[in-house]
Amino acid sequence: MGEVVKGLFGGGKTDNSEARRASEQSRREQQVANDRQLAEANRQNSKNSGRRRAPRGRRLFEDGAAGLASKLGD
Repeated sequence: MGEVVKGLFGGGKTDNSEARRASEQSRREQQVANDRQLAEANRQNSKNSGRRRAPRGRRLFEDGAAGLASKLGD
C-alpha cells in the first residue's frame, strides 16, 4: 500500500531531486523573462524621454509658494 501511495503522490529522493531540478529551471526561465521585460521597458523609456513636452503655464517659472500672490487680486 505504501508503494502505491508513493507512486500516486510522489516521494522518495529521486522524485525530490527531479522536482528541485524542474523548480530551478523554471526559476531561471522566469528570471530571463523578467530581465527581458525590464530591458524592453527601459528601452521604451529612453526612446520617449526625448519627445516629452516641456511643462506649460506658471509652473515653468514659479516654484512653490514663492510664486503665489500674497493677496487676492495681486
